[in-house]
Amino acid sequence: MQLIAIAHVAVGAVLYRDALLEIARDGVVDSVPDRGDRATAFWFVIGAPLMWLGGRLMRSAEASGDLGAQRTAGAALAVTGAVGAAASPTSGFWALLATGVAAVRRGVRG
Repeated sequence: MQLIAIAHVAVGAVLYRDALLEIARDGVVDSVPDRGDRATAFWFVIGAPLMWLGGRLMRSAEASGDLGAQRTAGAALAVTGAVGAAASPTSGFWALLATGVAAVRRGVRG
């Protein structure tokens, strides 16, 4: 998950460079509308810190042997990845699905 988060920011910085620069030039505060290129760019990159945090917490759960947390996190990721991949098959949601399935497996096996 941490690698996915880093990749998300990197890809977002390339794909949405112009929109992100516009947001920065406008001073960030109240610079993102509800729709349009800026909104797409913002929502693409803003989730990365939470993805990174989730990955870090999953690593802690694995290190401490918290199988329940691994299964729960894995199930949430797998469902999110499956729904996302169904809605947008050419997206990176497949990585979430694979990560979720792997986390559930680790949580079951111990």
